[in-house]
Amino acid sequence: MSEAKRPDAPQNTSPLLEARGVYKSFKTLHSELKVLQGMDVQVQKGEMLGIVGASGVGKSTLLHILGGVDRPDAGKILFEGNDIFQQKKGYLEKFRNTNVGFVFQMFNLLSDFTALENTMFPALIRGDNKKIAREKAESLLTEMGLKERLHHKPSELSGGETQRVALARGLINQPKLTLADEPTGNLDAKAGGAFMELIRKLNKEKNQTFIIVTHSQKLASSLDRVLQLTDGKLGPLDKNSTL
Repeated sequence: MSEAKRPDAPQNTSPLLEARGVYKSFKTLHSELKVLQGMDVQVQKGEMLGIVGASGVGKSTLLHILGGVDRPDAGKILFEGNDIFQQKKGYLEKFRNTNVGFVFQMFNLLSDFTALENTMFPALIRGDNKKIAREKAESLLTEMGLKERLHHKPSELSGGETQRVALARGLINQPKLTLADEPTGNLDAKAGGAFMELIRKLNKEKNQTFIIVTHSQKLASSLDRVLQLTDGKLGPLDKNSTL
């Protein structure tokens, strides 16, 4: 595994997403924690990029900034050439809901709602009517092998099923970019492998772009490219490091 791309990886064109000179730090009681220090990265449409690094180096913070959830102290995040933090009021909320899908390690599903209802929420927030949102959610969940689990709540689903619901929820608005934070971290080997196959299928069939933070050697080795976050910057993977 290295930064080299697979033969069928996306060719270099104008990047879908680009970070330029991104800095981010957090003030603690007695000091300042510097997380990102001039970080740069480009991501092509249809690429599957893995990000690895030691615990606590700022991988989740990086995803939050790339997805417009958190603001950098300095630097630019360009999506299709537009600086997402320099747009008019209300842009970021629409950007996150329309262009970015989020998949989390802890799933973040609402426990009192069914798989179908959880999947529908982003479409309803965007303004889709209930009938359309329901049809899209049913179609996605069926595609992911959950046709018989539509009306089950998260507590009634396996870990792998729950993660597929979380992925469906992240994809329902057909985002151009999906950000996944340790998506297989709470799954056993079988469920993790099935999830990997699913995202690869989505990438190939729908040209879905993924940025995935992971500690899984197996997941990282299946991606187009892997970068390591060290000392606040992204660079080639250290072959001597452990994920």
